[in-house]
Amino acid sequence: MSFSVRGLNVRYGKSHVVFDLDLEVGDGEVVALLGRNGAGKTTTLLGILGLVPGVSGSVQVDGVEVGRMPTHRRVRTGIGYVPSGARCFPNLTVGENLEVAARSLRNGREGFGKERAYELFPKLLELQSNLAGGLSGGERQMLAVARALVSNPRIVLMDEPTEGLAPVIVQAIGRLVLELKQSGTAILLAEQNHKMALKVADRAAFMEKGQIVEVMPAAEAAESQTLHRILGV
Repeated sequence: MSFSVRGLNVRYGKSHVVFDLDLEVGDGEVVALLGRNGAGKTTTLLGILGLVPGVSGSVQVDGVEVGRMPTHRRVRTGIGYVPSGARCFPNLTVGENLEVAARSLRNGREGFGKERAYELFPKLLELQSNLAGGLSGGERQMLAVARALVSNPRIVLMDEPTEGLAPVIVQAIGRLVLELKQSGTAILLAEQNHKMALKVADRAAFMEKGQIVEVMPAAEAAESQTLHRILGV
């Protein structure tokens, strides 16, 4: 098992937001985290990364406990993060944003580098000398995805990676997720676009009021009453 979370709780002051959450993502597996806005999906990812106060519980990477580590050390164990809201370093250029995050694979193996990012998102190649703060929302979202991938993570936490993107780019990200899956990368995908998420996922974990209420195969989830009840579709 590549990645596991046990008994994750997240509190903001007196507000208890995520409750005793258990989750596993295996090597080469995609788990879609689905729920309405406010269900706790983003908070779950932030809690896994240690980016919010008031977090307790176990986070393990290949059996190694990282839940007590600061965020930068968790990232070094191989966790990549695509944040929601198209966040980037606004005072750096597109190319510099990628260079800051780039991390080579061990043993000289070829990984996901800046050139591969430009192949996936040709628009970023055109904009590589532009300051990231001047990009459109969709362009910043592409950069956020590319920046996570050039760190060559073993586990990727994706928070709404297709938000604000044109359909053709959404399709490209779907193909990318499948490619990462085939390479053995574990992916936890929090996504409002449930149709895209369920096409690429192996399992779906439905979240409601800070708790995972049901986990099922993605193919089953696409036609389930749970999907209709929780997402209202």
